[in-house]
Amino acid sequence: MTLRRCLCWLLAIAFIWSPSTLRAQEPQRGGILTAIHWPEPTILNSAINSGFAAAFISSKIFEGLVEYDREGKPVPQLAESWFISPDGLTMTFRLRAGVKWHDGVEFTSDDVKFSLEVWRRYHSRGRPIYANVIKVDTPDPLTIVLHLSEPAPALMSSLNSFTSPVMSRHAYEGTDIPTSPTNYKPIGTGPWVFKEWQRGSHIILERNPNYWMPGKPYPDRMVVRYLPDAATRSAVIETGEVLFGAQSPIALSDVKRLSTKSNLGLTTEGYEYFAPIVTMQFNNLQPPFDNVLVRKAVAYAINREQVIRNVWFGLGKVATGPVSSKSKYYTSDVEKYPYDPKKAEDLLEQAGFNKDAAGVRIKLTYEVSPLGAEYLRLAEVLKQQLARVGIQIELRTQDSASSTRRLYYEYDFNFFTAYIGTYADPQLAVYWSKNIVKGVPFSNASRYSNPDMDKLLEAVQVENDPDKRMKEFHEIQKIAARDLPIFPLFELEQVTVFDNKVRDHTMTFDGPFSNLAHIWISK
Repeated sequence: MTLRRCLCWLLAIAFIWSPSTLRAQEPQRGGILTAIHWPEPTILNSAINSGFAAAFISSKIFEGLVEYDREGKPVPQLAESWFISPDGLTMTFRLRAGVKWHDGVEFTSDDVKFSLEVWRRYHSRGRPIYANVIKVDTPDPLTIVLHLSEPAPALMSSLNSFTSPVMSRHAYEGTDIPTSPTNYKPIGTGPWVFKEWQRGSHIILERNPNYWMPGKPYPDRMVVRYLPDAATRSAVIETGEVLFGAQSPIALSDVKRLSTKSNLGLTTEGYEYFAPIVTMQFNNLQPPFDNVLVRKAVAYAINREQVIRNVWFGLGKVATGPVSSKSKYYTSDVEKYPYDPKKAEDLLEQAGFNKDAAGVRIKLTYEVSPLGAEYLRLAEVLKQQLARVGIQIELRTQDSASSTRRLYYEYDFNFFTAYIGTYADPQLAVYWSKNIVKGVPFSNASRYSNPDMDKLLEAVQVENDPDKRMKEFHEIQKIAARDLPIFPLFELEQVTVFDNKVRDHTMTFDGPFSNLAHIWISK
């Protein structure tokens, strides 16, 4: 039995304790929900920093107009109901009455209007999602009306707290929004109230006693710990010191062992919303990656099956393009880059990069992702594989804040690896030239610009004909694979690890990145 099959079998056993099977008892009040996540965020508002580190906390404090059930269908959250006009140009949301911000101020439609402008300006995907919103009306405190220049099919797939967290207008007005103190001591409407952030250690959230959903959340407190060592994270889960870990928080070498523990459960459910792909992103405006032949040479030089098998312990699948194979919009009919070091060397020769006396063609710096030990091991594997074709790389490691500044503020890099959410309705803002926005984390750092790609990306934002939209998405994938401004390495399977005392933790399409209002701890 291969390692990947063995892991799949063990995870299948773990699903005995997965979300759908742990609901026999009535929810119980009380207890402290201890959790781990990594890396530690630099800010606590995912409207400003759309990365997963910020969103894990932000989504507990802030809420969206809707959330998505386990099948991905929108269900009410801050909006009780909505109506979309037949032409798709008017969207009316009726808001929930009696909701209060954590500081006691009433939540109103003005907060949503204010938030939409923040999402459009500062969120890494906000520009394409809200590009067609030309006017926002607030006829009364509980009604908001969006007027669109053209239909926006992806908009209703983007209104949860992960992508569009509704922010308190009164808490942000008069401040510089990206640097506002409120981003570090957030005020939301959600089930959890910010209490404390001890940097380098933990974040404490308290139960919201005035939450609009009576009786929820059930635990008294949520404590999220930040432990840089993956083996330590595995240990605190195994011993019961921590009850819940999201987004593969443990050493992947421990997945097999922990899946056999009777007190633990593991699940890959709850990540469908994100459809994550690990990508290699090139600086397309600087040599040598301004040359497509060099980008393609790197792609052919990487043995992705080996990476998945040896670094991610089988928890992945080779990607062919920017859209996950789980999406209905996926096509495999694109240019592909199987492992072929000879072809890589031929392309480098064509690009004019010949070997020197030491066998080196190019010397580059590779930015190691601060997301965890797997990314450092990935960097070490890449260094070995690229050296075989004459590309010598120096590994540069930095903390999360420094890495973000270098990549998205200064554009001071050759290439780096990051995983991106591609989402059920693919949001491919990293390929859109209008999303080259200096200082916005996780926007188009590769600075790729192609008018044909822009035209298609803008077309799928407004196309309501399903067949036409499908063809446009297929063409997007073909151009992305041909130009290769970003090299999709593999589709990532992520794991949630939990003590069996923790119930109802994966109730939505975005699982651990929901507000966890339903989670409870059995005695």
